[in-house]
Amino acid sequence: MSGKYTPEQIKALRKLIQDDETYCATCLKVLNKKGDLVPFIWNKAQSYIHERLEAQRAEKGYVRALVLKGRQQGCSTYVAARYYKRTSTTKGRRAFIVSHEEKSTQNLFAMVKRYDDHNPLAPSKKASNAQELVFGRMDAGYKLATAGSQDVGRGNTAQLLHGSEFGFWQNAQKHLAGIGNS
Repeated sequence: MSGKYTPEQIKALRKLIQDDETYCATCLKVLNKKGDLVPFIWNKAQSYIHERLEAQRAEKGYVRALVLKGRQQGCSTYVAARYYKRTSTTKGRRAFIVSHEEKSTQNLFAMVKRYDDHNPLAPSKKASNAQELVFGRMDAGYKLATAGSQDVGRGNTAQLLHGSEFGFWQNAQKHLAGIGNS
């Protein structure tokens, strides 16, 4: 943050960035069931997932979670927002999205790009295309792959993984080996 912000503004920005739920409601937009662009206000399921993940992070210092859920509860929307916030506000933080099929992977990435397109605090981009979103000065960003492709994850570095619909991945063990190396 440069000299163009007052100390009060800097304090408010830091507070906003520390509170995931407020950050989502203030900075991120989602499409509701009618297709309208609206602020991302967490639902009950998203709040519950957040509480569980943060409890694990506080206890262990890291998060490893498999979420078994019903359809349309907003888990992927929440995870995409969680990872977008971390990659767009933390230097060197990288996320990797892997889903079972190309259409699903593209839908997850479209959410991330929507977050970035409408975020008033979005950092500058070094790259923004169909396969990645890279925040240049942050040396951070998002990449994606589909579990049906070869060598998923090899040659990649990421601290955050969103593996969606894992039960439908083809060659899951081979993909996990590649992702584990990243």
